[in-house]
Amino acid sequence: MKYVFFLFVFTLLVGCDNSHQSNTNEAALSDTPTAPAVQDYIEQGDLDAIKQRGLLRLLAPRFDGADALPREGIPVEHYQQTAAAFAEHLGLKVQWVFVDEFSELIPTLNRGEADIIVTNMTVTLPRLEKVHFSRAINKIDEVVVTKSNQTIDDIEQLAELSLTLPEGTAYLQTVKNLTEKHQLNFQINPVDSSTSDSDLLSSIDSGKNSATILDSDIAKNLLLDYPNLHVAFTIKKHRPIAWATRKSSPTLLNQLNQFLISHHLQAGANQQQQRDWTTIKQQGRLRMLTLNNPASYFMWRGELVGFDLDLIKKFSKQHGLHVSVILKDDISELIEALHNGEGDLIAASLTKTEQRQQQGLNFSRPYLRVSEQLVGRADAATIEDWSDLGERPIGVNPSTVFYQRLRDIQQQYPNLNLEEISGVTTENLIDQLMGGAFYATVVDSHLLAIEQAHRDNLKVLKEFNQQSEIAWGVRDNQPRLLSELNHFIKKEYRGLFYNVTFNKYFKNSRRMKENQIHRVTDQKQLSPYDDLVKPLAKQYGMDWRLITAQMYQESKFNPKAKSFAGALGLMQVMPRTARELGYDKLQTPRNGIEAGVAYMQWLEARFPGELDFQERVYFTLAAYNAGAGHVRDARRLARQQGLDPNRWFDHVEKAMLLLSKPEHYKKARFGYVRGREPVQYVKSIRDRYLGYLQI
Repeated sequence: MKYVFFLFVFTLLVGCDNSHQSNTNEAALSDTPTAPAVQDYIEQGDLDAIKQRGLLRLLAPRFDGADALPREGIPVEHYQQTAAAFAEHLGLKVQWVFVDEFSELIPTLNRGEADIIVTNMTVTLPRLEKVHFSRAINKIDEVVVTKSNQTIDDIEQLAELSLTLPEGTAYLQTVKNLTEKHQLNFQINPVDSSTSDSDLLSSIDSGKNSATILDSDIAKNLLLDYPNLHVAFTIKKHRPIAWATRKSSPTLLNQLNQFLISHHLQAGANQQQQRDWTTIKQQGRLRMLTLNNPASYFMWRGELVGFDLDLIKKFSKQHGLHVSVILKDDISELIEALHNGEGDLIAASLTKTEQRQQQGLNFSRPYLRVSEQLVGRADAATIEDWSDLGERPIGVNPSTVFYQRLRDIQQQYPNLNLEEISGVTTENLIDQLMGGAFYATVVDSHLLAIEQAHRDNLKVLKEFNQQSEIAWGVRDNQPRLLSELNHFIKKEYRGLFYNVTFNKYFKNSRRMKENQIHRVTDQKQLSPYDDLVKPLAKQYGMDWRLITAQMYQESKFNPKAKSFAGALGLMQVMPRTARELGYDKLQTPRNGIEAGVAYMQWLEARFPGELDFQERVYFTLAAYNAGAGHVRDARRLARQQGLDPNRWFDHVEKAMLLLSKPEHYKKARFGYVRGREPVQYVKSIRDRYLGYLQI
């Protein structure tokens, strides 16, 4: 069996051929006017020439913005939406052009293969010689990162360190300017331009290098994974970030600047300011304070999703606002940030309570009413009366509203045994319940629905008498915002959009409708799509039986399958991912299969060469299911836990399970992930594939 499996791994991983598509020709965004077909041409003219072609080509790094869970401010996805809206404003169709390396952006633009660079690009003097920049869309600081025991008080001390910097970056220009200004000789250790920020930090963490420079927003995210490193010095403040056009396109640049101003893409988006509705409308942005959890806001396959996020985005769209998400670690931090003016409202599946109102929260109308339920394992007895529990323990987090409810019940039933477990989520409590740590726990009904979508061994033992109201929180000096939120909830609650969104997260829609084929009965036919899979597998150098096993796991061979987050087709690819790889119409079987196989190939290339062949397969499958970022988080956590970061089974899979626990996901770049899913996903595909080999 082992010999056969190694043969499959070798077949899968060698000889991959990507000659079927260009790196830069991509389809348009689905919510903008769509180009009839991908067009290859050179255009170096201004807006008039572009309008004659009827097409605006927007240029960005492939999977831009998928490097971390946005914890504050504006995700790059928002920039792409704004750029597409600019094209629509001009009456032009959109064609997205994607490149794999940041260094390819300006050459691609100036060759006339695209018209606007849309990403976080630093404005520097060398770049100003090559392109025109738009008005600043944001401003960030450049910071020096060193070991935590290293302090830097001034420029002279900085000059004593060796700065490891990738060639071609804006940081080199910053150091050059400081050299001229202060007449100091800085020690520069140049490395290849393809060196990632994580690689730079790892080299400092290991002691190989002593310091580097990063953008402040990137450093804030990455340093979560490097507790031994810190920001030691701010080397440059308020560096402008902008988009770029060719120097031969001044009219296009002028139109772009006017549009950006009108759409309120302002620098310093996250300044503390207590704002009510008039100021929010004037500035064009609503700042949503939330938590990283499966009900409100999380990243799934590189997409930002969540019930609260979807509702707030709908509200904002109706008022012509853009949404900035500011992520905090717990409810007390949310309330403090709201009062400090870091955000405009709290949208975090927040239960309305008198205690929270006393903390200065004004609550909107409830947008969700849930029942509190005592749950246990499937073999537990239903509870008619609280006395039926005897002294069997109930696990409860003392910081939740459930705790006070149970304490009140305990006044009447003194034998009620409450086992306090601090700092855990509903999912963690249920994990412990399933492990036998206690007899029962209390769960809100909408969160129980999420759990029951993935577990069949949970049982409601008793319903509490009252329902809880879930609402959004604002300050008491925001009467207009509160009024607008209440109007939105009154209009949308239990309407079509609301019901679709509710079902998307809480009604088990992730279980795909199975096709008529559930098992293999013919040794010559594994699926209805073998004739499509076999030539594609040959083209990509993969084993067709592995692709088939994965396809079954994703969709049960149902080409019309759609996940809760919008993944489509036989291989359940997210539409945005497919677009960036050059595919659309994912519910057409061939398109859906090829997009999935192309994405597998792209993911496989993201993992380092030290992995064994079979481990590379496992990590690629896990990344396909959960996203490459969550897998990288799990590998880093595995190393911290004394596990092998280069082995999946019994090592990284254990770390993946830990990423559903707050003490770990709060420190991870990509935050919360339901770790059981990728763990079960990899195991199921491996087992099914090996079963196919025996037929």
